Amino acid sequence: MRVAIVQIWHSERMGYIDRFLPAALAELGCEVHLVTSDARPYFTHPNYREIYEPTFGPPLAPCGTTRTDDGVVVHRLPHGWFRGRLRIRGLFRKLAEIRPDVVQGFEVNCLTSYEAALYRPLFGYSLFLESHIHASVFADASHWMPLRRRLGWALYRGLIGRPLSWMTRRCHPISTDAAEIACRFFGMQPGKVAVAPLGTETRMFHPAQSEWELAARRALRNTWRSAEDEVWCVYSGRLTKDKGPALLARAIGRLRAAGRPYRALFIGAGPAEIADEIAATPGCLLHPFVDVDALPALYQACDIGVWPRQESTSQLDAAACGLPLVLSDRVQVRERVDGNGLLYRENDVADLAAKLLELRRPEERRCRGEIGRKRMQERFDWRVLARIRLDEYRRAVGDRAVQTGACACSSQA
Repeated sequence: MRVAIVQIWHSERMGYIDRFLPAALAELGCEVHLVTSDARPYFTHPNYREIYEPTFGPPLAPCGTTRTDDGVVVHRLPHGWFRGRLRIRGLFRKLAEIRPDVVQGFEVNCLTSYEAALYRPLFGYSLFLESHIHASVFADASHWMPLRRRLGWALYRGLIGRPLSWMTRRCHPISTDAAEIACRFFGMQPGKVAVAPLGTETRMFHPAQSEWELAARRALRNTWRSAEDEVWCVYSGRLTKDKGPALLARAIGRLRAAGRPYRALFIGAGPAEIADEIAATPGCLLHPFVDVDALPALYQACDIGVWPRQESTSQLDAAACGLPLVLSDRVQVRERVDGNGLLYRENDVADLAAKLLELRRPEERRCRGEIGRKRMQERFDWRVLARIRLDEYRRAVGDRAVQTGACACSSQA
């Protein structure tokens, strides 16, 4: 089966779905083409060169076709803009060249999704979409909207969203709140929506087990000048207000002021005022962004994964490494933390510190970590999720073949 994954931007060094889902599908025997632009994620960020470029490379990658070690053919095309929105130039010609059986897009509210739907009748492929927008980052889902804005969404649903839904075989939001947004705002028909969670690469992300990995853990903690009994929390991602990493820093400061041996590693970068607050907090250590391949060793050297606000794919990776999690009580992906972690009252630093204290005993962390690791292997490994997705692709292609055959028989009659 020939599958074209269409993603508006892509980075080989980030651990997003556009790296791991194509690789898992290729491993299952599909011919996989990743069609993307020359833009890397966040390439328009005003501080891209300071924050992202040292790890992820220049904001624009060379155009052309390459093949990854996983067997995925990557097509980088020039990016363009339409009314201020990013698009992939030459998408029509590339799909005409590939002639895929299935096109897998991502965000519903995206120009590439509209284009893929527009071209579907010409090329005859089955179109699948996703929606990754959580209510925590979509204000209209939880705030009162004036009449003009409600009318605007109604027009969008009727004129753009519903026709897009008609052209789509299946839309896979990554959570229940993302599914609600896809239907309520983006016009997806509920009967075409099925929640499909994001995954993690459990062969890459796993607990420290070998002698070499355990030695690397000790070496890293020695580099951080860590005492033997110190409990290390880890946060990875953008250091921005909406993600709330400073809340973790304040909780660590509170614990250390009370004589508790807690410290925290922050992997990422962000505005100076937030980074400076974290760096100035006793027990907190800043670490720049790293290539996804370097993340497992950092997680393995820590003891608890903490994300004070919003959902993050890093939560899955940390759980796969056997870390218990502490997340906000406002997240919608409770399955990530059920039995293997705790929820705290969002923005309540005292409660966050209390939840971290509940995980002070190594046996407690180990027990919860094992539960999380097992769940990631059984339910959230990309190969498990890719098999489910491939079954849907096969059904779609089979149904289309039956319909085509029926039409041909009808015309002959």
